[in-house]
Amino acid sequence: MILNRNHLCPLLLILSLLAATPFAWGSAYGIYDTRTLSLGGTAVALGDFNTGHFYNPALTAFHDGHEDRTQDGLHSFQLLISNLSKGARTAAEAVDDDLEGELSNAIDNLNDVPTPEAARAGINAARNLENAMRDLRGENVDVAAQTGYSISLPADREGGVFFIGTRLIGEGVADIRDDDLDLVQDYVEALEFIESSGSQGQAHPELFNDEDRLIDPSAHIQSSAAGTAVLITEIGVSAAKEFHLWHQPLSFGISPKAVYLRVFDENWEVVGGEFDSNGEDVTDLYFNLDLGVATTFAEVFRVGLAFKDLRRKTLVTAEGREITLEPRSRLGLAYVGERWSIGLDADLAKTARLQRDASRQDISMGVEYQVLRGVKLRAGYNHDLEGSVDDKISAGLGWRLGRLALDLAYSGGSDSEGFGLHLGWAH
Repeated sequence: MILNRNHLCPLLLILSLLAATPFAWGSAYGIYDTRTLSLGGTAVALGDFNTGHFYNPALTAFHDGHEDRTQDGLHSFQLLISNLSKGARTAAEAVDDDLEGELSNAIDNLNDVPTPEAARAGINAARNLENAMRDLRGENVDVAAQTGYSISLPADREGGVFFIGTRLIGEGVADIRDDDLDLVQDYVEALEFIESSGSQGQAHPELFNDEDRLIDPSAHIQSSAAGTAVLITEIGVSAAKEFHLWHQPLSFGISPKAVYLRVFDENWEVVGGEFDSNGEDVTDLYFNLDLGVATTFAEVFRVGLAFKDLRRKTLVTAEGREITLEPRSRLGLAYVGERWSIGLDADLAKTARLQRDASRQDISMGVEYQVLRGVKLRAGYNHDLEGSVDDKISAGLGWRLGRLALDLAYSGGSDSEGFGLHLGWAH
C-alpha cells in the first residue's frame, strides 16, 4: 500500500524492512530472560532454578524443600528485546516519521501550487530524508529478541523445567549509495532554486519532465539492503539432580530439546523504480542438547560450567551462504547471600557471527540486592573481548507479590539498547 502512495517508497520500504526484520546477534552465549538481561547476561552461576535451563541446566537443582510445600514453581512468560542497534532505531524512526511520504507530498504540492512556501517544505523534507540516510549509512541494523513460556517443577536439590520459546538472531546491512545521496541533494538544490527565484541553488532541469513538473525520484534509487535472519523455535525439558562427591555437593543438569530452525537470506533493492525482493528461506528440524554442572562452597559461593547447543548446525541458503550455529561454553562464578548476590561469567571460546565476518567473546558481571522482602534491584555490565560490539550497562527490578512475579530490565550501550518484561505466577 505504501508503494501506491509515496514516490520514495522503495528506499524507505527498504529501511522499514531493515527495522522490522530480526537481523541480530544477541550475544555470544545468549540472553533469554529479563532477569539475566538486567544482570548483563550473568547467569551460569548467578541464575536460579526458574531460569537455569536457559544458561546452566544444573541450576535447576538449586532448590531446598519439596515444591508441594514451598510452592516455588513458576509459570513464566518472557518477552524481551535484548539488543536493538542504533541503525535499527534510525530506520524505525525514519519509517515512523514517514519521511518518504513527507517529501513525496511536498513535491506533489509544489507541482500543483509552485510557491516559495511549498518549495521550503520540500527542502525540509528532503534534508530530513538525507540526514536519515546518512545516519543509517554504514550502520548494522541489529535486533535480538526472545519470547517464550516455561514452567518449573523444583524439588529438594533436584528439579525439572518444561520450556518452549522462539528467538531471533541475524545480521543486516543497509547499502546507501552515493548516487542516492547525490540525488536527494540535487532535489534540495532544485527546490532552493525555486524558492529563491533562481538566486540560490541550481536549476537541475534533468529533475523535471516535459510538463515542467518534478519527476518521481524513485526511478533513480539504487540503494539496497541485504541480511541474514535466523528464527529458532525450541521445545524441551531440563532436569537436574545434586550428588555428593567426597562430601562436596555437585549438581548435574541436562536439557534435551527439539529445534526448528528457519534461515532467511534476503536481498532488497529497487529495480526500475520498483521494489524487488529476492531470496528464499531454508528450514530444518533436529535435536540438540545443553549440559551443565555447578557446585557450592561454604554455602554461598558457586561455580558453574555450561555447554549450550552441543550439536553444531550448518545450513546452506538458496543464495549459497553457509549459516552456522556453533556450540558455546561458559564459566560462571558467584556469591549468593541472603540480600546480596554478585556473579561473573566468561565465554571460554570465541563465537563467530552468522556471516562469519567477525567473532566475539563476552565477559559479564551482575549484582542483585534485596531492598525489601520481595523487591530486588539489579545491575550488570557486559564486555566483548573481541570488540565486535559495544559495552553495555544494564539495570532492572524484580518484584514478588504473593504468587505474582514481575521483572523489568533495561540495557544500553553507545550504539544499542535492550528491554525486557517477565510475568510469572507461582503454582
